[in-house]
Amino acid sequence: MNSALAIIICALTALICRRFNFPTIPIYILLGLISGSLGFVVDETSEFLGKLGVVLLLFYIGLEIEPNALVQRGREIAVSGVLDLVVNFSLLFVALYAFGVDLFECLIVALALYISSSAISLKLLIDNRKLIFPFAETVVWIMIFEDLVLVVLLALLSAKSGLFVAKILTVLAIAYALYRLSYHFRSVFRREDEVPILVTFALPASALVIAEKLKVSEGLVAIALGVAFSRFDLDKIVRPFKEVFLAFFFFIFGASITLQNVEMVLAVVLVLIAVVGKLISGYLIGWFVHNSKADGFEIFKYTIARGEFSIILASLYGLEFSGLITVVVLITSVVGTLIPKIRL
Repeated sequence: MNSALAIIICALTALICRRFNFPTIPIYILLGLISGSLGFVVDETSEFLGKLGVVLLLFYIGLEIEPNALVQRGREIAVSGVLDLVVNFSLLFVALYAFGVDLFECLIVALALYISSSAISLKLLIDNRKLIFPFAETVVWIMIFEDLVLVVLLALLSAKSGLFVAKILTVLAIAYALYRLSYHFRSVFRREDEVPILVTFALPASALVIAEKLKVSEGLVAIALGVAFSRFDLDKIVRPFKEVFLAFFFFIFGASITLQNVEMVLAVVLVLIAVVGKLISGYLIGWFVHNSKADGFEIFKYTIARGEFSIILASLYGLEFSGLITVVVLITSVVGTLIPKIRL
């Protein structure tokens, strides 16, 4: 019953947010927080459906990572992505360390809060009709670079021993083999019946099974499987499932945490750094990639919001600072929605 109620709440939330052109992610989380404080219980079914949302998103990311495209635009992606990473991660890491946070927690929280929300950023670009501008393409490449950072992070965090490294390499080797041989699956995905839908849904779902058996990150497996089948136009099939289960995930995540122990001074500092860091990196990227300060400010405006990846990393590793990450996501997602309306 709880799961059904959560889905109904998410559906109504999406309807209202779309009506007023407001991002849904912070509202899902906020309503989850409120529901949790009112006695909403996160049961095993809810946890499983939430995990499906995570693997569907990460599988979708894998589908968007086309190896050939990365090779062709490698320099632009590398320059933009490295500047974004170095500036924002460094500032966040130093601030967390100055507040006495453990080094491992500093690493995870800083990485979680450095990554922008591609869902919010891309929607803002579309809604504001900015996709035709050169800076918008750079924003997309930054998102792709951040996705690649997420892949590397998941791999490193799973590599706890030599055996884990071997398992990870096995997963990656299988994914590469599937990518090279994927043209053999063309007939499966060209069918007109329910088979393409069921097979496509089964691929990210299988990431949960594989990850459980090998004791590795389900996120890494899901992304690897997505890359393996990136030759096919599966994103249209995955997107509806992703939207439903991911909305459910954000609501469940909100219901499962508490903000009582959040250090608000640190939260405010991190919010300020999250915004200022993207301003600095945006101007640097605009200067080095576009030779334009105006483009740099536009890149800043569309990369402020944090969202899905920050929350997913917090949920995957059960951080003590999940509440802190949630506060930063809530504030930056709202600020990141309002700032693009600024006209200079």
